[in-house]
Amino acid sequence: MQLQIECNLAPSETQRCLTCNHSFRMTEAKVIVCSDQGKYYGEVCPNCLRAGFHWISDRVDQLNQPKKVEIVPRSRNQKIAVVA
Repeated sequence: MQLQIECNLAPSETQRCLTCNHSFRMTEAKVIVCSDQGKYYGEVCPNCLRAGFHWISDRVDQLNQPKKVEIVPRSRNQKIAVVA
């Protein structure tokens, strides 16, 4: 993961933070999270920047992990409601 600093052509625009999903107002510069291959992930808010690179990296790793779905077997005696 890389952090890139770029000029922001639309300061004062509202953006959602990649890592915490909170809205924040952009400034003249923006910090972008990219993969090591340069794939764009999104912008990071000042609060997440204060948390540090390792915290941001851990959050991005969590966001990129496949979601685990727990399948609960249905008991044979469980009734299913049928609406006609």
